[in-house]
Amino acid sequence: PLWWDEADYMAYAKNLAGIENVDWVVTSKHNSIFPYIATILLKLGSSEIVSKFILELIPSILLIYLTYKLCILMYKDKKIAIISAFLMATFWDMLFESFRFQLDIPALFFAFIAIYVFWQGYERREKIFGKINPKYSIPITVFFVILVYSIRKNYVIFGLFFLIYMFVTKDFKTLIKDKYNWISLVIVVLLYIIIGKFVFISSLSASATIHDAFGSQFDLVPLQIFGTFFNNLSNPSLSVLTWLFYLGFLILIFNLFIGFKFLRKKEGNEELRADFFNFLSIILTLIFFFFLTRNGNLGDPRWYFPLLLASFISISRGTLLIMNFVGKYSKTIGIIVFILIIGFGGYYEYKHADMTVKNKVNSYQGIKEASLFLKENSNLEDVIISVPVPQTAYYSERSSLSPSGLFNNVKGNKEISFEDFLEKVKKENNVKYMIVSFSEPNHPDWMRKEAEEYVQNPQTGEITLSKWEIPFMNTTIDFINNQQDIKQEETYGDLTFKLMTIKQDAFVYEIKRNV
Repeated sequence: PLWWDEADYMAYAKNLAGIENVDWVVTSKHNSIFPYIATILLKLGSSEIVSKFILELIPSILLIYLTYKLCILMYKDKKIAIISAFLMATFWDMLFESFRFQLDIPALFFAFIAIYVFWQGYERREKIFGKINPKYSIPITVFFVILVYSIRKNYVIFGLFFLIYMFVTKDFKTLIKDKYNWISLVIVVLLYIIIGKFVFISSLSASATIHDAFGSQFDLVPLQIFGTFFNNLSNPSLSVLTWLFYLGFLILIFNLFIGFKFLRKKEGNEELRADFFNFLSIILTLIFFFFLTRNGNLGDPRWYFPLLLASFISISRGTLLIMNFVGKYSKTIGIIVFILIIGFGGYYEYKHADMTVKNKVNSYQGIKEASLFLKENSNLEDVIISVPVPQTAYYSERSSLSPSGLFNNVKGNKEISFEDFLEKVKKENNVKYMIVSFSEPNHPDWMRKEAEEYVQNPQTGEITLSKWEIPFMNTTIDFINNQQDIKQEETYGDLTFKLMTIKQDAFVYEIKRNV
């Protein structure tokens, strides 16, 4: 089932595709070209599964190949390329996100293409993709960076990687004299204006979830991302990939320390320049989170995907250092050590992904089933009240409103009294149904109450609240004492709420007018 942010994109895509009565508009922080691409697939008759395969799974698989090709370009070392590609193939969060409508995988895919174009054309002075003159490398790179930005705004940081790299490794006068850099600047301005006008409805800073960054306390929480990326859940102290990352990153820093003054010397310095680019990828991404998103939380690991290529390369460098050291005494033992280290790391990444996918596979299943039930049992003009609006709109293909949406969002859900709600529903004759869900927060207290204790839900096997209450229906389900009192019908003046069905943790009510 789709989660809230997935449905935010996809319900909007259905709206853009002209599917009747789906009037959801994507929230400002989720502005992206992604729903427009999904709209094209919907227009072509693509199902949800096919759309997910095209938009997420195929780019995820191609990222493995691109990781290999980029490492070959940067280091000309197949061992680094193979290890890094293997890590991309087994990385738990990449496997998990491959089955979600999220922006990060398609954005990262085009970001890797941008790096490939830049390194092949700008650095190696080779024909791009074997056909395009390398003098066009910066304009093409800029095009892909803007495409990445149009998919996921915060990934515009990839453009900063290229910009700082160019200013450090080349003379400023040389950059100014290159007409293709000026062409690139024109492309940036034009595409930025076009995307801002026709796609985005909020600024970059608004979508970055900046919480009064410069007035809040500085912390090092973002450094925890490496332990999150490479975490052996059964025994964190044995998170071998984390330690290999730190070892490889130290190697990278050491190489830059002793060779920094030679960065502008291109010949014979390919590996040093690659180290500098990957160093920038890690440091600039961390700086972004240190200074621009200071809210005391690590956030979602996928936000840090710009770190991945450099992180995998660092792990590869650390692994090869150990293998080569052991290999001095026995080549066979060195190979065995290599296989054990990487195999163990890849295995616990896979197990992490396996556990995460299986634990989350039925998340919001009740909302999905309740919404599909109403799609089959309601009229096109009917309106549904539901707190998780985008999921309900996406699956039911009916106009859906939260309680606050019924009041044009002038109040929050928690601020709306039951009496005000009843008065409003009486006036809105198209409001015919209501979904009360226990997997989604922010319901008004009269609509749903939560107990503080948690138990395993006997219906789904998931950990859930120990007691469910729907106050306006005088309904209670006590999981601890295995007692339930589910009212089928409650009348308030001219309105009657009648229970239609229960789908896992979602209760579906019909709102009948007593005329």
